[in-house]
Amino acid sequence: MRVHPFIIGAVVLTVCLLPTTPPFSFPSDSIITVPEGAGLYTLSEKLKEDKVIRSPLFFRMAAVILGGERDMKAGQYQMSHPQNTFVTAWRIFHGDYDIETIKLTIPEGFTVEKISPLFDNRFKFFNHTSFVVGAPEGYLFPDTYFVPIIATASSTIQMFKNSFDRKISSLLEEIKDSGHSLDDIIKMASILESEVKSEEDKRIVSGILWKRLKLDIALQVDSDPDTYKHTGFPPKPISNPGLESVIAAIHPTTTSYLYFLTGDDGKTYYSRTFDEHKTNVAKYLTK
Repeated sequence: MRVHPFIIGAVVLTVCLLPTTPPFSFPSDSIITVPEGAGLYTLSEKLKEDKVIRSPLFFRMAAVILGGERDMKAGQYQMSHPQNTFVTAWRIFHGDYDIETIKLTIPEGFTVEKISPLFDNRFKFFNHTSFVVGAPEGYLFPDTYFVPIIATASSTIQMFKNSFDRKISSLLEEIKDSGHSLDDIIKMASILESEVKSEEDKRIVSGILWKRLKLDIALQVDSDPDTYKHTGFPPKPISNPGLESVIAAIHPTTTSYLYFLTGDDGKTYYSRTFDEHKTNVAKYLTK
C-alpha cells in the first residue's frame, strides 16, 4: 500500500517537533526557579526534572539561538499552563516571570525593623523573623521596587543586595581614594541619614564626625545613644542610607567646626568649641 507523501511529512514533522512540546505532566499553575548563575546545561537538566521540557538538547538549541546562557534571567517563573520549549526559552531570556508584583518604596533611613512590616499579608511566603535576623543593616538600598508576591525573606535580601551593589559600584574607586573602608563609609552614611536632611549639612556633618573620629572624641549623635558612651563607630550601620548620604560620607566638607545640633526649627547649627555648642543648645533647643 502506497502511503501518501502528506502523511509521511506529517509523521516526520510530528517526530521532529515532539521533543519541543510540553510534557503531559507539565507542572501547570506552579512556580519554577531559574537559579542565579546556573549554566545552560545545568538549567536544561533541571527543567527536564521539573517536567517543564521534554528535551534538554532542544532547550539548549533554542537558548543558543536566543543569545546563549549569559542572557538568561534568574528568578521565579509562573507556569500557569503548558508551553513548548521555545516559549519557555523565550520567557527565560526575556525575564517574563508572569508573576504579580507589588510596588514598594523603601525610604532613606529606614532600619531593617521598619522595612519588614512593609511586606504585609500580600506576601504569603515572606518570613519576618528570617528577614530581621538575616538582613544586613545599612546594605538594603532605599529605592522603589516591584516585588513579586511570592517573595521570601532570602529572595528579598538578595534583591536589596543586588540593588546596593549596582548603585555603589561606580563609587568604589572614590571610596578607596577616601582612605576609608566601605563598611565605615556605610556606617557614616547611616548616621548622616538619621541626623541631618540637606546635602550641604550632610557633607559638613560628615567632616565634623570624621574629625571627631580622628581625634578619638565620641561621636555623640542622638540617633545612637551608645555613641555618647564610647568612641568610634557603632558596631554596625544604624539605618539604610540613600546615595546622597553615601556620597557625603565619601566627600566631607572640611570646616573648623567640632559640634553640631539640629534645632527645634529643623535647621542645623554648628560650633567650634563646647562652650559655643552649649550656647546653641540653650538657644535652639527647648528645655
